[in-house]
Formats: sequence, C-alpha cells, structure tokens
Amino acid sequence: MAQDDKIDLCIIGAGPAGIAAAERAAARGARVVLVEAGELGGVSHNWGTLPAQALSAAAERAHQIRSARDLGIGAEEPRINFARVNARIRSAIEDASPTVSAEHLTAQGIEIVKARARLAGPSTVEADGRTIRARHILVATGSRPVVPVLPGLEEVPHYTPETIFEITRRPGHLIVVGGGATGLSLAQSHLRLGCQVTVVEMVEPLAGEDPELVEALLRRLRAEGLDLRQHTGVVAVSGEGEDIAIEIKTGPSEERITGTHLLFATGRRPDFAEIGFGVARVQMEGERPALRRFGRTSNPRIFVIGDAAGHAGTHGARHSALMAVDAIFGDAGGPDLVPSVVQTQPAIARVGMTEQQARVRYGAKFEIVRAGFLQTEAAHARGEPHGHVKLVLAPDGAVVGAGVVGPHATDLIPLFSLAIGRKLSLADLERLVVPCPSFAQIIPLLAAQRAQAKGSAGRPGVRALVKRLLP
Repeated sequence: MAQDDKIDLCIIGAGPAGIAAAERAAARGARVVLVEAGELGGVSHNWGTLPAQALSAAAERAHQIRSARDLGIGAEEPRINFARVNARIRSAIEDASPTVSAEHLTAQGIEIVKARARLAGPSTVEADGRTIRARHILVATGSRPVVPVLPGLEEVPHYTPETIFEITRRPGHLIVVGGGATGLSLAQSHLRLGCQVTVVEMVEPLAGEDPELVEALLRRLRAEGLDLRQHTGVVAVSGEGEDIAIEIKTGPSEERITGTHLLFATGRRPDFAEIGFGVARVQMEGERPALRRFGRTSNPRIFVIGDAAGHAGTHGARHSALMAVDAIFGDAGGPDLVPSVVQTQPAIARVGMTEQQARVRYGAKFEIVRAGFLQTEAAHARGEPHGHVKLVLAPDGAVVGAGVVGPHATDLIPLFSLAIGRKLSLADLERLVVPCPSFAQIIPLLAAQRAQAKGSAGRPGVRALVKRLLP
C-alpha cells in the first residue's frame, strides 16, 4: 500500500467547506490533498443551494410577470415549461462548474484524489489503496437528508431537497413536509411556477428565527396562495390512484390531503458513514464527534468543518473552513458573525443577538429600533413596500444584533455584521452617505427613528401618556 508522509493537510470532502479550506491552505503554501468520492462541489453545487437558487430565479421571473400590471404593464399568466426550467438549472450548474473543477483546483497546487476516504489512524487517511499521513486532517463530508419513518412511505414515490430538481413536469399539487428554510424556499418557488402547494410543519415554521421576522414572511407567503399547516403531524402516507395521500393530525383533528408530488424537507444529519472516528481516537458525543472551537476534535490533528459540523448555509460552511485553516496556522480569531439566511422572497437575514438574547444579557437596558422599507423611495419606485429592519442596541448604543425581512435582505445584512464586529453605534451608521433611491436608505431612517423616539420620550408629559397607552 502506497504511503505519503509529507502532506500538510488532507481534506475529506470537496463541497463548499472542503474546497474553501483547500484553497486557503494552498494559498499559504501548504501541500494539500483533497479526497472526494463523488462530484466536486458537493451537494451545495450539484443538488442543493445552486440549483435551488436557479429554480428560485425562474420562479421570481414568473412572479414579476404576474405582478407587472401593478407597474402599469399588461401581462398574461406566464407559460411555464418545467422541462426547460430543469434544463436551465442544469445549465447553471455547468456554467458555475469551472470554479470547482479539478483543473481549477490543481492549478492552485491542490492534489485531487477521486476515492472514498476513511480515517485509518490518528493522523492517517486511507483512500483508494493509498495511506495519506498528514499533519492535519479536515473532515468535510457534509450531510444527508433526513426522511421520517412513516407507515406506507416505502410504497409511495417521494422527493428530498436533493432530488426535487429531477422533476420535468409541473406538479399539480406539491405537498411539502417541513416548514424550515429549505422547505419554505422550495415551496414558494413551486408556488410561483404555477403549482398548488401545501406545507405541513409539526411545530412553528422557521422555529429558530425571530418570530417577528417570520410572521412578516408568512403573511406574504399566504398572500401568494401558500397553504400552510402548522402544529400538524403526518400520521401516514398512501397512494391514491396516481396521486399521493397523507393523513395529518392537528391537535385532535385529523384530515386527509391529496397531492401529486411529495417532498420531505425535514432536516439533515451529518454524513459520517464509515469515516472511522474511533480508530482516529476522536471522542464522540453519541453519533457525532465532540467539537471544540473552530471544529477541533479531541484529536488535535483532526477538525470537522462545514455542514458536517452543523454550520448552516454555504456561507457558513465556507466560513468554518477558513477559520479551521487559520487555526491550524495559528492566526484564527475574531467574532464568529455568520448571518442566518432564509432564501425566500422576501428573504430573512439575521446576525448577532436576538431580542430574547439581549433581554437575558442586558435586562431592560437595551433598545429595539425598527424601520419599514415602505419609508424608502426605492420601495415606492420598485413596488416592493413590504418588510422592515430590526436592530438590537446595547445600553451604550452599539449595534449588537440585526434582522432584516424584505427585499435585498441578504445584501444589507453584511453591513450590519460589520457594524457589530467593529462595535459601531447606530450614530456611526448614520454618517454613511447612501445612494438614493436605494433600500440602503433604511439605515439613516433607523437612526432618525431612534432620535425621534428619544426626543419624544424626553418631552414633558409624554412618558405618562405612553404609560397610559401601554397595556
């Protein structure tokens, strides 16, 4: 068996995290081996984020056609060809493939090994008959969809977020089980492409997000025609002719829903199949390795990064990879300000403290400042009036949390991440000169809103009036 003892970094998995880590380490002059058994780019590139965004782009165009009459443009119901939409998704993947290709990576000095890998010891990886001894090992094996065990499911065709893009004919009625970020995004895309869509969620949709932002999003989804069943469990699944029937239960009430296609967006779990943590002397917590900062395991040579370590989103996976490589080279640090994103329309983007976290830390000595996009000229000009920004301010006025629901949320949130990281106040942000019209006008409006509130609170008799008005 061939053995190589001069490797600085061996990475198992060539998804967003694995590739980001390989490129970062190679740029530092390290000798890097990247092992991947499947497609370069991983799930995100081939079956996940990229195709989902291509589908969402098609759905957004269809929605713009329908709503063009609001801007004075006559329009008919768009004619949607799902086979062409599917072909466009494949084309988008191919067009983006050069950035994750073997040629692109080897040009940076990264060695690619196309094989299934496993840990063969505390500092060794076995791949295709080769033993790779490395100073450090990064496990970036990603995750796989979780499909619940339900009576009758084995007899019924169904999809996951990785296989839904195989559909070439428009579903008549898509039933989505799971009201998280992925489920709602895919549900809205199909809704806008002319499908009837029902979402079934066992608890609250987007349970980990700010309820205030979530409620604003759900209002818009329902307005577009989404049938959302929350606090509802799926009891059983069966075939009904060419259709699919699911038995659901909401409290004591039971109901039968019939659809043409069934999608499970019920979460993901790390893909550690046969990875061999035991032989590598990695301490486990159940089925997962115990992780320290930057994804370091109990074996200081081995890190777990990306989706496999629980980092949500492609941007989160890449960030975890860069932090791990920097930690290996001894210069990692700084706050981990990774925005959480829900890629719907309107989108939700959030970073830093939530209102609930601020209440725990500061008691009553923090501020919430809100401003609606309806106050911007851009919202009126573009016909996109919905959504708002919510800032959490520390007692000294520093921005410690931000949430955006509305147009261009994902474009605005990095600015608030920078503000939190640099400990900037809302007064500091007010000094920015923003283009007009633009949705960035919301920033000085937030400052004006706070100043107005403080001025009103200081006027004689106003505090007493406010107290009388409050419940």
